[in-house]
Amino acid sequence: MKIGRFYQACISVILVLVILYLLSRLEFLYRPVMLAFNILLLPFVVSFFFYYLFRPLVTQLHRWKMPKWLAVIVLFIFLFTVVALLVVLVWPTLQSQTVAFVENLPALATEVQNQLTFLQNQSFGGFSLQEIDFSSKVSEYLEQAINYASVYLENAVSIVTTLALVVGTVPVLLYYMLKEDRKGYTSFVRFSPVKYRADAIEIFNSIDKMLSEFVIGRVVCCLALGAFAYVGFLIVDLPYSLMLAIFVGAMNMIPYIGSIIGSIPCVLIAFTDSFTTAVWVLVIILLAQQLEGNLISPFVYGRTMDIHPLTTIVVVLVAGAVSGIVGIMISIPVYMICKIVILQIAEHFERKSMPDGAT
Repeated sequence: MKIGRFYQACISVILVLVILYLLSRLEFLYRPVMLAFNILLLPFVVSFFFYYLFRPLVTQLHRWKMPKWLAVIVLFIFLFTVVALLVVLVWPTLQSQTVAFVENLPALATEVQNQLTFLQNQSFGGFSLQEIDFSSKVSEYLEQAINYASVYLENAVSIVTTLALVVGTVPVLLYYMLKEDRKGYTSFVRFSPVKYRADAIEIFNSIDKMLSEFVIGRVVCCLALGAFAYVGFLIVDLPYSLMLAIFVGAMNMIPYIGSIIGSIPCVLIAFTDSFTTAVWVLVIILLAQQLEGNLISPFVYGRTMDIHPLTTIVVVLVAGAVSGIVGIMISIPVYMICKIVILQIAEHFERKSMPDGAT
């Protein structure tokens, strides 16, 4: 008896739902696997990040007739020296500003409320802001932010454990990644079917180029934005200028959304001084973002990151809801990898469907 396509589709949907239900009942079996995956994911993500960041340096040293293993060791010594210099020159100022910020956080929250209350009682061209309850809304948001921070601090043991895992495993993983370089890609290509090998090579080359340009470009853009913001913060004498500039640069690792997240504490802290200072800080951040976006990004990215801003926001939000901070970190590269693979597969079948001799 022949079954129609509609009934075949219905049976397929039912089977998928049954499989999903059975998997949900067998959670105790794959929960340890998912736990191990989540634990190992962050070290591998950090290792891949530093691999693409430092691979050009190792490649250049290798071109100067230096063995790969020695080039990696020289890179590690250089990085250790840079970190030591940062600890000596930058860490004391950063530590003092961070400690002062944490100690003054309740006073800063109270001052923001006072400034909002004062602003709410003013009238601008006959328009009053008293009907808009800024103070209670901001207090609610600040309370939520402090509660989130408290939750993270309560999980300090987990954070320390994760940090120890990263510090203990990343150098080893990074050493072998830099030393072996593209051998992993070669192994994947070797195991692919012969008739698809050319497509596999093209896919891996495109992914490799995209990841390299994304990582290096993102780091350059973050450093540039942080430097621009720091100079501006010093000009307006913003408190905690170094800490806030580093925060702005670090948040810029998250495309589009990160720049907004990074600007919020800067504007709020400036608002504790005066409304005018807050406006100037906002202007400085916007100007720094424009300089980074129009002068730096086009040169370091080119057309590699051909992704719509709305798509970026959706991808980052979904990844953050599913996998938290790690998901946000890898959301754009994973999206670009899927895009490259899908486009390459579509191009392959398009070529296959064309008649012989067609161009």
